[in-house]
Amino acid sequence: MPTVRNYLDLSADLSDIAASSIRFRILLVGNTGVGKSSLVKNVFNLDTKDIDIQHDRPGEADINRSYESDANPRFILHDSKGFEPGSENTWDAVEKFIRDRSSTDQPLKERVHTIWLCIQTPYTGSRLFEIGDQKLVGLADELQIPVIIVFTKYDFLYNEKSRQRRKDFPAESLNTRRKNAEDEAAADLRKRVHEYADFDFKWVPVSTDPKYRNAQDRLKMLRELTSVTRDRLRDIEGYLFVPWATAQQINAQQKVNYSVNVGFSKYWVDLGASTILEGQVLWDCISRIHRDMLVVWNFYDPNRLLLGPGFCTDMVKLIEPLLTPSKPNSNTLSQTSELVSIASTIGAAFGQVLAGASIAAFAIRFLCAKYQRSSLTALCLGAYIVDLTLILHNLFITMLTQEPLRPVSEALICDTFQSYKVSDASRVHELVRDIVVQRRTLRPKEKIADLIRNELKMETIH
Repeated sequence: MPTVRNYLDLSADLSDIAASSIRFRILLVGNTGVGKSSLVKNVFNLDTKDIDIQHDRPGEADINRSYESDANPRFILHDSKGFEPGSENTWDAVEKFIRDRSSTDQPLKERVHTIWLCIQTPYTGSRLFEIGDQKLVGLADELQIPVIIVFTKYDFLYNEKSRQRRKDFPAESLNTRRKNAEDEAAADLRKRVHEYADFDFKWVPVSTDPKYRNAQDRLKMLRELTSVTRDRLRDIEGYLFVPWATAQQINAQQKVNYSVNVGFSKYWVDLGASTILEGQVLWDCISRIHRDMLVVWNFYDPNRLLLGPGFCTDMVKLIEPLLTPSKPNSNTLSQTSELVSIASTIGAAFGQVLAGASIAAFAIRFLCAKYQRSSLTALCLGAYIVDLTLILHNLFITMLTQEPLRPVSEALICDTFQSYKVSDASRVHELVRDIVVQRRTLRPKEKIADLIRNELKMETIH
């Protein structure tokens, strides 16, 4: 964080993965006007000016060019035209690129990690695949590269079915027609896909048209695409799970799971009795956890508000009641000598911020001391982890209703924080306390990670 020291030497964790420059590299293949720009913009929270996909307008795509965006630095895109009749040159270029970028001689960060083959959802009776599409899937399987067929503009097929029902059943109510049209469109696409029984592939229909149904239905489709993509990564090196969860900006559940899973597999485990954290200033430990969690969430935060003193101070004040004795010697940090001493430990600027925020001296002294094995340390770290995870999750979900780029703002952070503080913080802190002091009978795995998942009503992996 900019407010605290930044050099903890802990074991490999999310920051180390980020530092290794493994950014998720995806190849997008599809014909002109199929909707690739809109798909990428929504899934990865990008400005289409950054990716500048050539063949959604006159021009040629260069498959070797890598597109990057400051709005999402964990993602690299390569783009290719699709396989329209007469596109033999396109196939040759795509095959060469995929073979080159799948070689084990290449470091993992330089390989293609996933291919999305984008095909416009066909109208009734129209052709589903070109020969080149099937060749691409076969090549990807041969080279063990995950490939997903994305049927874009699914709303076209839905609208076709809706118009036909309006003609055939004029007395049908609007809601009934919508449901029946959706059922018919889904059944029609499944039937078309199943005609290729000897052609093994994963597929997902999507629509990014604001006029299609509602925002939640469109987001559900995109989340399904992120889930299928993640599941296909099982077939290759597991190091890509976290880069994928980090790059995608649609599926909050994946971000929670991998920030929790990686964190606990490294240094969150045994929070009150950690040998890894011994000898470190407790606030430095919290800072490291804070930064590592933000790596996976990967918010577009151009002003670094989530790393700034305002949000960090609010997070400290949230756990302050857990750290302060019922009768502390001093309610606030008022003595100049004590402020100077603490400021030298955690940085003068942040020490002054904490003092100005009227945080109890006992809490500040505790945070600025060396890590100690104790139930209070476990309570402090556990509560901070749960609070931060739930707040970031809620912020992420709230921002999904916005159009990309979805930048973080002070107003959004404040509203999300206050809502959690008023509605959930006290209850959640008691649950953390129960875990730390073992007042409840717990299954072995029903610890902090399970508390987070239970609060979000989510499964372990998706």
